[in-house]
Amino acid sequence: MPSFRKTALVTALLILLAAKSAQAAHTRDEVRAAWAAIPAAPEDTLFAQVPAAEAPYAEGALREEAKAGALGVLNFARWLTGLEPVTDSGIYDYQCQHGAVLLAALDYVDHDAPRPEDMDRNFYDSAHIATSSGCIARFNWTRPSILREGVEYFLRDDGDANLSTLGHRRWALDPLMAATGFGLAGSESGNSYVVMYAHDLGNPDAEWDRVCWPCEGAFPAELMHDHLAWSVTLNPAAWDMSALAPTVTLSEASGLFFSFNPAEGTGDGFCALNAEGYGAGPCLIFRPDFTGTDFTDYQQNQCWTVTVDGLRGADGAPRLLSYRVDMVSLVPQDAVNVEITPLEASLAPGDTLAMSCAVVPAYADDLSVTWRSTDPSVATVDAAGTVTALAPGDCEIIASAPNGPEDACRLAVAPSPDHP
Repeated sequence: MPSFRKTALVTALLILLAAKSAQAAHTRDEVRAAWAAIPAAPEDTLFAQVPAAEAPYAEGALREEAKAGALGVLNFARWLTGLEPVTDSGIYDYQCQHGAVLLAALDYVDHDAPRPEDMDRNFYDSAHIATSSGCIARFNWTRPSILREGVEYFLRDDGDANLSTLGHRRWALDPLMAATGFGLAGSESGNSYVVMYAHDLGNPDAEWDRVCWPCEGAFPAELMHDHLAWSVTLNPAAWDMSALAPTVTLSEASGLFFSFNPAEGTGDGFCALNAEGYGAGPCLIFRPDFTGTDFTDYQQNQCWTVTVDGLRGADGAPRLLSYRVDMVSLVPQDAVNVEITPLEASLAPGDTLAMSCAVVPAYADDLSVTWRSTDPSVATVDAAGTVTALAPGDCEIIASAPNGPEDACRLAVAPSPDHP
């Protein structure tokens, strides 16, 4: 299928899914389907015309397939958060290619990048528009997926330098954005420079309430890590900014609990209330400190609850914001083992025993098990794993995962003094 047709189908799919709700709580299957629909990166070159980062400079041009993949990742993220998709702009692509070449020529990132002496003024002017109005990043590698990786980097907003603002993420998820563009160029030292236009305001009438990352409903664990911050951007038209005195709690079903006061910058980790002009509204930023806990990283089957108190709606009335985030994996995760407890047991007729079984890994798609007895005349087991001994003899109590792995308990039922 031609790349432009595939891109159109992906955009249509995301628009259709977004129409469900401005704050849709998507399911795991929906998230996986939308992710799988993103066009793959070209297997060979990303360029239709290769750029030149030294005089005489040439902006080059990206292949449509490369841009389609990057745009697909961006629109996937916007769909996750209930925002309208954006389109690719040829004008922004042109400027971003110039911007990527400028950064590659300098071999460092700078939104206000200076003009090399041997660079034409018109070339530089186009480049500077992109660097000053876009998200920019440097990577010390290049590969076919580099543009997609650049967009994912902007969404994650890695690094403590951006922690207090999360400007990349807020621009990428700006509800007012209608179009974007992409640029890529390599430096002589081997670094890759990615530029994504971010200051488009072509959708001024966008209807939105807040932009949460991670968002409500199913959210890809692959897009969050323990060193990344959560964020909630509020629409000034829907919330009373003059009365903004929020407190945030973040909890997980396993018992983890964190509290934050973003306005004061205090709490169980880093937090901030940033009202600078990144994106379309002020942002609550909070990153839990997992020191001293058993937490390793975000993974499928974790259920997080975010509660923000101390907010007021546009009418001045108190308004509570609370939502649940279900971490999911972008690809199916099979069970590889089950571990039954206990592995051996002795009972007398009439005795019962509650058994347990853990599915490994804990982030498998299906954590359920089925129980069975190899000799129901000796002992039976119900769906919850409770064993009832019936008569003297030996059998095994087996727990099986849906895809096959199983474990067994060897059970001996001996005559009791009262029941020879």
